[in-house]
Amino acid sequence: MTVDKLSENTVLIILYTKDMHNLSLELNEQDRDDEAFRKSIIKIMKYACAKAGLDIDNRKVEIEALPFENECYLLITVHEKIRRSFRIKNTGECVCYSLGGSGNFLNTLEHIYRLNICCNKNSAYLYNDCYYIVFEYPSIPQKLKRLLSEYAEKSIGRIETARVKENGKIICANNAIYQIGKHLV
Repeated sequence: MTVDKLSENTVLIILYTKDMHNLSLELNEQDRDDEAFRKSIIKIMKYACAKAGLDIDNRKVEIEALPFENECYLLITVHEKIRRSFRIKNTGECVCYSLGGSGNFLNTLEHIYRLNICCNKNSAYLYNDCYYIVFEYPSIPQKLKRLLSEYAEKSIGRIETARVKENGKIICANNAIYQIGKHLV
């Protein structure tokens, strides 16, 4: 078996008669829907791509088999990574603020707690080494908005907020300002 990397995303595999016999492959007789045949071809593809240094995880891969005399040419083409799309589970409006590091996060929560600004239904998250506070309603009191504009950066967009809520580590799920703030005073 010969493996040649033709380009950044293409590998040519030449299977000789001996290889075809060892793998029990007969391209002229095998049906491409046969499970054993597919497993053999996939095993060869994975080996060749690893040898050529091509990453095939989460990528679309095309395999073309060309029988020629007693040999078989396999052309493997690896396409760009598959772009995953996500749907936002909860369509309700919410407001998310990025508070940066832990020091600023704790100082901000303590300050809000000391001012006794009424705000329920909020939660705290840690995502990509940044702390977030998410309010589960579309608008917050003006006094709180002014305070947060000094200490935090408002996260724009529902997708970013959904990403924080889905992938972030939850620090406090219910009434985070009160729950954390009472321990800071």
